[in-house]
Amino acid sequence: MSDQILLKKDLVPNDVPSLEEILAASRKEAQDVTIGTTLFMKKYGVTSEAEYKKKMMKQGKIMHHAHIGWNSWEETAKGFEYIYDELTNKRGIILDRFGVALDWVMGVPQEMRDKVMKGGSLIFETPEEWAAVGQVVPIQPHFGDHMIGSLNSTENVKLALKAGVTTMGNIAQYYTYEYPGGLMSKEDRVINMATAIGLMGLFRDQGAVIHSNLDDGFGAMFHDLANLTGWAIMERYIVEELLGGRLSLMYGNLFSDPILRIIFLMANDEINTYHTPGSMIYGNTIDYSNDYDRNYAALCSFVLADTCGQMLFPTGHAVTPIPITEAIRIPSADEIIQVHVTANMLEEKAKHYQAFLDIEKMTVEKEKLVIGGRIFFERVMNGLDDIGIDTKNPCELLLALKALGPAKLEELYGAGKKDEKAMRGRVPIKPTDIVWTIENRRTQICKTIDNLEHSLDGVNGIVAATDVHEFGKEIVKSVLTEAGMNIFDLGANVGPQEIIDTIIETDSKFVLVSTFNGIALTYASELLNGIAQQHLDGVTVIMGGLLNENVAGQTLPVNVDDKLTEMGVVCSSNADQLVDLIKQRL
Repeated sequence: MSDQILLKKDLVPNDVPSLEEILAASRKEAQDVTIGTTLFMKKYGVTSEAEYKKKMMKQGKIMHHAHIGWNSWEETAKGFEYIYDELTNKRGIILDRFGVALDWVMGVPQEMRDKVMKGGSLIFETPEEWAAVGQVVPIQPHFGDHMIGSLNSTENVKLALKAGVTTMGNIAQYYTYEYPGGLMSKEDRVINMATAIGLMGLFRDQGAVIHSNLDDGFGAMFHDLANLTGWAIMERYIVEELLGGRLSLMYGNLFSDPILRIIFLMANDEINTYHTPGSMIYGNTIDYSNDYDRNYAALCSFVLADTCGQMLFPTGHAVTPIPITEAIRIPSADEIIQVHVTANMLEEKAKHYQAFLDIEKMTVEKEKLVIGGRIFFERVMNGLDDIGIDTKNPCELLLALKALGPAKLEELYGAGKKDEKAMRGRVPIKPTDIVWTIENRRTQICKTIDNLEHSLDGVNGIVAATDVHEFGKEIVKSVLTEAGMNIFDLGANVGPQEIIDTIIETDSKFVLVSTFNGIALTYASELLNGIAQQHLDGVTVIMGGLLNENVAGQTLPVNVDDKLTEMGVVCSSNADQLVDLIKQRL
């Protein structure tokens, strides 16, 4: 699409319902929905999480969020009880909300789930399990992954509202998360999503809030933070102005600079037209590694910054301390408790910092992002209008934006000045942390490798991620490109068959897969079997990330490095080893 003229039929090839038809469908779906009451609501005398947050914001209370990722409802319920008892009953520390990590299977309609391999996260098997999630302890549950934006958006929203879950997401995943092909057309998926957003809009006065983690969507792929701000404006436009919902924008995974976290909070607060309370700010995970001591330093850095940000600019976003083990495996209950005790202590110390932060200087930087963001938003809207996209039809808009992708959006409509030598042809107003970090990591790694330049000239390789987490893949890609390898980047949420097809098309001898979603063994088995069936001799598969698998009888996914090695997979968690590993196999 880079050198061709954009045409509407390339972005929206088929007809979709009008806005009026979508809203009518939302009203029909909402007829049998009543928001449930959780133990949290009863304890605090509120009817939604948003109502609670507004009260806490007035009181100046900092709220906290814990991310829970166990793979059975029984263990999740036990974890709720244990964490609540240890933090609140024994230490007097208030945890305001749990984020329940749902398996990707939950994003697929019930009748299609037998066609999808299970990951390592929670699957609700019955409506009773949905209903029970808010009845274990007085901590408000939140659902992010595989809700709105999935193939099962509308049904999931109805079940969650009935369970008393009033803040849910994650619409950003629509843009980057793909489910197995053939289950549903892209038009049906976007219709289902828009209907779910409209349904949430009907309950906005009762506190229903839609959550979007920018870093799980295109936010991870933009190079200019001003364009990301413009993208946030775009998400607000679709959800709030077209479909009548209320949106909370989340970020943090890919923000390493602690002050930039506060500046971006300020920018998002300015574009928050309806003053919707925030969901949470996620922890900085790009600085996490297998060095737990360094992870503690990163933990304290972002928790202190996010706490100061909420003290200065109370938006309702809950602070999310990330257990230091997260880069290696799914954290245990004790590790979750540990970081929340740390966060509680950091909150006490943050009071001494807030008065000395230079708000005037941060405001100048915030204004750059907001001004640039508005420019980007207007350019995108005008550009789509010029090619015939109905920018008042949410389905057309969602399809067109996804088809274009972040790289093309930045190239065509970015807020930065044009420069042929710059990445994507524009100089960023403010480079994202992910761009800076990838470049810095690449430079550091390349310095440690002897005779790197041209060492892999003429070698074809494929890089791919099995889920939405692309950071590791991008590091690998940048190092191998520096070594001269011809890289075929398949992006995120790549299935084994797509890799096999690309091996055939490109005659690639090396496949490098990044995975984090608890399916390493199943994925590798399917990939290797496909390679064998196609008689693709001499292909080396290298896997990195969280090499674990959901195993029957285990609470958490277990490490499967040894089993992968037995199967013939090369396991590597260090990008600085990859060039030598590949050279040894040439």
